[in-house]
Amino acid sequence: MRSFISRVLITGFAGVISAASAFAADPFTVAGVYVDASGDSAIAAQTEAISNGQLRAANMLIERLTPGGQRESAGWQGLDVQTAARLIRGMEIANEKRSSGRYLGDITVAFNPAAVQGYLKAQDMLMISSQSSERLVIPVLSGKLASGAHPWGAAWENPALTHALTPIKAVPSGQRLSLSAGAALAGDMAALKAEGARFGARQVLVAEARDTGAGISVALKDYNLDTGKARDMGRVDAPTYAEAAIAATARLEDDWKQAAITQIDNAVSMEVSVLYRSHADWQRLQSVINNSAQISDARLDALSKDGALMTITYGGDIGRLANELSFKGVTFEQSEAGGAVIRVAG
Repeated sequence: MRSFISRVLITGFAGVISAASAFAADPFTVAGVYVDASGDSAIAAQTEAISNGQLRAANMLIERLTPGGQRESAGWQGLDVQTAARLIRGMEIANEKRSSGRYLGDITVAFNPAAVQGYLKAQDMLMISSQSSERLVIPVLSGKLASGAHPWGAAWENPALTHALTPIKAVPSGQRLSLSAGAALAGDMAALKAEGARFGARQVLVAEARDTGAGISVALKDYNLDTGKARDMGRVDAPTYAEAAIAATARLEDDWKQAAITQIDNAVSMEVSVLYRSHADWQRLQSVINNSAQISDARLDALSKDGALMTITYGGDIGRLANELSFKGVTFEQSEAGGAVIRVAG
């Protein structure tokens, strides 16, 4: 569990994560980078492939964690090999193939959060590493749900998408969605909420793909199950189904980063009383507050056997905060006499 005393939206991680957890679905890991290089020897080919792959992964990470406008303003041209290597904390290799002069494989690279933050600070760029809650994706093609047996369904099983700032949750292998494609496309909120609850997701992305003959065009509709609201995220186009899923996730990430910047600009701090009846309640409330997408900072000011006084910083929309906490089984009440109170529902 992360520290309950301080949770900062922009920095996200305060230190180096151990090698044992280096490849958890965190935003400082770039997964599934394909490498392919040739050389005078097997070792030379492998060295070239890994070095190029690490550099690409590092640049992908910087693009993930920073707003595009800031990179342009800073004149950022990308990392060099030496700088990229200094940011790495671990790597895994899969699907290796080698010959006397060629090396192929897929690498997953985990980066040191503190080193990345230091690099971006030196470049005068803001680092956004806080992730949204997972989105359950519902891939639709030709009016039907696309399972993992079809390239459109399989495209969302890409492990790289779980490390995004807007992590994607595909339907697990061997399981099926209960709702129909028609209900998904119509935005049937009751059906979407039922699927979200079933798979532990608070947001749902309906991704309707169309093969144009020249590529894949995807219409995106994003549903927040906390608020019951839907947003049209527009359309993305890509040459293949796999690239279309990546482009759709990038669209969500760009929107999330802009929302994070807005949240910082409109941040509001307030004192709240956190009331609990047991240690288990207290632990649950800690987890909910510490993992809230709306709360960017939480400071513990006082603690007693049945309550705590805290100062929280949130994005300025009290309704969105209350809706999110309610979805997680926690009530948020505000009165002139008693101030703001957070407690476990019921």
